[in-house]
Amino acid sequence: MRIQKPEGSDIILPIADVHVGGKLGLLHPDTPHFKQNEWQKYTWACWEHMLSRLPKELDTVVFMDEMMDGPEGKFNKYGALITEPTEQRAAAVKVLQSLAERAKERWFLIGSAWHVGEWGRETLNLAKDLQATPWRTEEVEDGTAQMAGHNLFLRKDDVVLDFAHPRSVTMVNKSMPLEREMRYRLIDNPLPPELQGVAKIKCIVRAHAHDFGIWQDRHGLAIGLPAWQGTYYGFGVGKASVARVWKDLGWAVLFVDPKAAHQVTYDFELYDYPKGEIWDMEAKKWISQYQA
Repeated sequence: MRIQKPEGSDIILPIADVHVGGKLGLLHPDTPHFKQNEWQKYTWACWEHMLSRLPKELDTVVFMDEMMDGPEGKFNKYGALITEPTEQRAAAVKVLQSLAERAKERWFLIGSAWHVGEWGRETLNLAKDLQATPWRTEEVEDGTAQMAGHNLFLRKDDVVLDFAHPRSVTMVNKSMPLEREMRYRLIDNPLPPELQGVAKIKCIVRAHAHDFGIWQDRHGLAIGLPAWQGTYYGFGVGKASVARVWKDLGWAVLFVDPKAAHQVTYDFELYDYPKGEIWDMEAKKWISQYQA
């Protein structure tokens, strides 16, 4: 069933960690020269399910980066499927274009140097392809991204939503980093001077860790976004991954209404990791080959 936009609210979709170009990242079925593996067939079906549930018109999409898997420097390029920058960017456009076209407003944050790195300029070109406004790109010099992007503050009346790609990764107690950062940002309200005294942060949204989490109290809401990529070998597989360092596949959407009792609300959906042949063929086989 398609989500209905509550009357008087703005609907904002943050999307992160799609990792197009990686062997366990999203891939459009009509990508030239590349075929989906079994994992990608499954995640593409989940992606299409998300599109079928979201409203046909969105107020804002925030691309919180790592839309592309980048040069894959962290794993010696073994996890890379598409290794040429412009081809990887074209594949990402093919995945993201129809989603971008639903939004009146589009923003683009810069992700971690692990995945952006020397492909910083290609990441900015992707933002341009999607007609999204890149936020605080001064750290991308000579085409190289040195750090994760700065916080993006989106304001509606006196309500501010705080978006940033980085988030601490924890093995257990996954809500702890969200709660810790929330207590600083929502209570101390570290806004730019032009917003001080006229607005207050009511929600923070973070990505990067690939696991979904929510922390909510009287100050507001914190959300850690799930991802669209399979678990890396370094985070464990099978029982270890499920028991200690599981990652989540899915999405979350926000509704903002400054006049409502709860000014920022949300909906979300998570998908099970595929079992049996898909996981065995695409993840464990890749892992065992890499470690060999």
